[in-house]
Amino acid sequence: MEIEGKDVPVTACTTPVAEGMVVNTKGAKALRLAHTALELLLASHPVDCAHCLKNGSCELQKIAKHLGVKLKTKRFRKILPELPIDSSSPLFIYDPNKCVLCGRCVWVCQEKLGKGTIGFAYRGFRRTVTTFGDEPVGKSRCQDCSECVAICPVGALAFKAH
Repeated sequence: MEIEGKDVPVTACTTPVAEGMVVNTKGAKALRLAHTALELLLASHPVDCAHCLKNGSCELQKIAKHLGVKLKTKRFRKILPELPIDSSSPLFIYDPNKCVLCGRCVWVCQEKLGKGTIGFAYRGFRRTVTTFGDEPVGKSRCQDCSECVAICPVGALAFKAH
């Protein structure tokens, strides 16, 4: 977002609100950064919406529509992770290839529920959400509460079709 009186855009999630602050979320600089961030995210995301369980309720689709960005952007070279899909849970599937590393599932599991069954592992391009010791979700301490599935903004965590 852009703040009146500042030369460069700032992140909305880390900037404290101040008395008299004038914020513009639709300024040219802020929108350019948002477009680029989304395109970078899409460069490592398998865009196969027609076969995704979150199609129609995916936040990537909503953001792309809001910003006017095509989901199949060609600006950046695609680098897809090609990680194995974990279907060991009786309730849900975890596809790490679709994960955008937003941390919502980790937050709900660790902070809200206090379970700590899942967390982040590794750094850089190898970063992933996983269980302790990279165990399959079905063999971990996960009791299939499915709070992580409900909070996932993309199809990385999705309920199994019955």
